[in-house]
Amino acid sequence: MFDAWPIVVSAICAVVLMPLAIFARSIGHDAPGVGRKLHDVPTSRLGGLVVFAAYLAVLALALWTGHVSLSAALPLALCAIPVVAVGLWEDITFNVRPRYRMAAAVMSGALASAFAGGVIPRLDLSLIDPLLTHAWIVLPLTWFMVAGACNAMNLIDGANGLAAGTALIMFGGIAAAAGWSQDTVTLAEALAVMGALAGFMVWNFPRGRVFLGDAGAYFIGFMYAELSIRLIARNNDLSAWYVILLAAYPIMDTLFAMYRRGVIRHTKLMSPDALHLHSLIFRRVAMPIERRQSEMSLQRANARVAPRLWLHSAICFALAVLFHDNTPLIWLCITGYALFYIHRYRTLVRFGRTRTRQLAEALKDVDRDANQPKAL
Repeated sequence: MFDAWPIVVSAICAVVLMPLAIFARSIGHDAPGVGRKLHDVPTSRLGGLVVFAAYLAVLALALWTGHVSLSAALPLALCAIPVVAVGLWEDITFNVRPRYRMAAAVMSGALASAFAGGVIPRLDLSLIDPLLTHAWIVLPLTWFMVAGACNAMNLIDGANGLAAGTALIMFGGIAAAAGWSQDTVTLAEALAVMGALAGFMVWNFPRGRVFLGDAGAYFIGFMYAELSIRLIARNNDLSAWYVILLAAYPIMDTLFAMYRRGVIRHTKLMSPDALHLHSLIFRRVAMPIERRQSEMSLQRANARVAPRLWLHSAICFALAVLFHDNTPLIWLCITGYALFYIHRYRTLVRFGRTRTRQLAEALKDVDRDANQPKAL
């Protein structure tokens, strides 16, 4: 039977506790108008810590009441502590190198493999699946997946509500599959995370009163990877690629960022830039709309970004649910989304170049007119 209390309790905890993170912005905050920032006031980065605390509150209540499904989730939550702690230190100090953050994600993944059964069970690839019986293959692959999920959620956390709203849809897909498969443990954990995210969204979208920070993004990525592994392991009728299609947007954004940095720009793969899809939508779509208003607001422009990209995840969610047991069709959907992402990205880049070229030509015309001798 559907048990809604985890999502309700975690949402209430997040809503009630989030003001503590907002008022503690002197501890860790993003300054406005710096680098890739899309906000105009100093904003706390401690929202992710509250999301994690709200999730732990649900587990504590489950232990106290003897709720069997969520009581079993405690080891996995404890395994998340290294990546959350390192992410929190980055939120406070801005001084943790990417390699150390990824090492913390690998450490959490390794702990989950040892104490929470977090090992990839299958990939539905006939040539690869037999190799997953070897620990020296499956364990590094699992830890790579966990670190990749943490990094992917962090990369898309660049606009109000974007990462949290995308994650809500992704965990909704896990909850849906766990529900129809009678996987009560995974369902309860997914609902608890969704509730914490929903409570965070109350304060984050559209006004951006608080941010997830690295701690929140890494916790979400870690939990998505681990619950995906658990869902696939317990449900043989579900395609292993179901969870990949659910997360197609953040995965594609990450892979394209690696290609853009390593192949096109020849920079370090972990070096930040302002060329993600959400950054382009902000500059090429949201800001031009805002400039046509009587009074321009950076906050309103920021809030225009996330809903456009939630639609990406919503479409992937619908396709994943529709073809949940058909791996070839899911591959086709993933390929189709990848092509759509690239097309959308290139369209926005060309749009920006065209606008820049038109502006340059207009300025040349103005200069030429100014330099022409006036008729007597």
